[in-house]
Amino acid sequence: MESSWPKIKAALKARLPENLFQLWIEPLESARDSEQEILLDCPNLFFLNWVREKYLPLFLEVSSQLQLGRSVFSLQVPAVRASSLETPAARQIALPGLDRPDWQRYQEGFTFDQFVTGASNRFAYLATLALATDQNIYNNTLLLHSPNGLGKTHLSQALGHHLSKHKPQAKVLYLSAEAFTQEMVHSLKSNQMEVFKNKYRRHCDYLILEEIHFLSGKETTQAELGYTLETLLNENKKIILTSSYLPKDIPRLGGKLKSQLSSALLGSIEPPDFQTRFGIIGNKSKGLDLALTVPVQEYLADQPFNDIRQLESCLSGIKAQVMLLNQTPDLALAETVVKKYLFTQQEVTIQDIKNLVGRHFKITPEEMVSKSRKRNHLYPRNLSIYLSKQFTNQTLEAIGRAFNRDYSSIIHAVNAVEKSLKKDAQVYRQIHFFSEQLAESRRLHSSGS
Repeated sequence: MESSWPKIKAALKARLPENLFQLWIEPLESARDSEQEILLDCPNLFFLNWVREKYLPLFLEVSSQLQLGRSVFSLQVPAVRASSLETPAARQIALPGLDRPDWQRYQEGFTFDQFVTGASNRFAYLATLALATDQNIYNNTLLLHSPNGLGKTHLSQALGHHLSKHKPQAKVLYLSAEAFTQEMVHSLKSNQMEVFKNKYRRHCDYLILEEIHFLSGKETTQAELGYTLETLLNENKKIILTSSYLPKDIPRLGGKLKSQLSSALLGSIEPPDFQTRFGIIGNKSKGLDLALTVPVQEYLADQPFNDIRQLESCLSGIKAQVMLLNQTPDLALAETVVKKYLFTQQEVTIQDIKNLVGRHFKITPEEMVSKSRKRNHLYPRNLSIYLSKQFTNQTLEAIGRAFNRDYSSIIHAVNAVEKSLKKDAQVYRQIHFFSEQLAESRRLHSSGS
């Protein structure tokens, strides 16, 4: 079968600003391109999360326009090869899938000196810095917690940057919970579990593990990680973990691991306030070589961005306009770009999604938010919750209130749909259909139709 990804990639290049295409699309490589799935390799976890959040709906839209809508898009950080399970060298900072010098394995700007602090993130910053500089923190374990896009990965990679520069002999393992799971499964299948255990328990001074909420429901991996953490802590090693959810809110998390995670020092990161956003804008615009006046920076800082990534996208959009169209980065341009990057994302509401899905499945608004566990009520409800997370700027708490559900129930619903999306072609087609309907609604609204 002819490969679909090159066609999609060419269409994306025609639609996106050159700098955004080169930054986020060009590095994607097709690992599998079949009638059932297009599997794309991402350089690292941060990259994967960004592409999934910002570009996956566009991939679906372009695929449909090219009449290639049969494909499911999946993203992965390439799994660690078997050879990497051998006893690590003295200097090891291992990010799966990247065979580059240590200092290149992290995002270039994700260092401590590039992290803008404020009331919302200062404690998390200081706790991570303390861990990096061998100061005593409670239990030698730090859990960085925040919604996506607020700086967890920046701080965890800042720790890796610091260790690479100041403690080059330290044995550091940096990876995602998903990569940890894949590596463990490979080790089980190839009868190399002892090598795996030695790598993580005997040849590791710092374990940096991203997105631990991925372990929800994975009992075998949870047990293995629990023993690993116990061993490392007994030997006074350092552990830093990141999660979008608190341990108590992660569904199907075993009691022992939940207890271990709950005993870590909690570094929560809240959405930045005005002053912090102003500092971030100054820092990021400098990195983009984008000269913004104070009024423009103040205007941007006053916008209701939910996360730093959204703010960065807006700045990148301004930079693209300046570069490609030779425009002046004044207040008028900022207002135009903000409308594109922020306000259009707010045009679809939770109620819009409820109405769309409810009409399709013929369930009433009351049934949508009821406590019913019947399949013909539960499935449309979970789809609506998933779409609300993807297409609105509402927090999980706000989505929970809209569906008469608590925080953990919303997480469980999103996880259930994401799991089905990977395995069930019908679920994919339905998500694709609803996504197209919502995207079309956005286009009509923005065009004034």
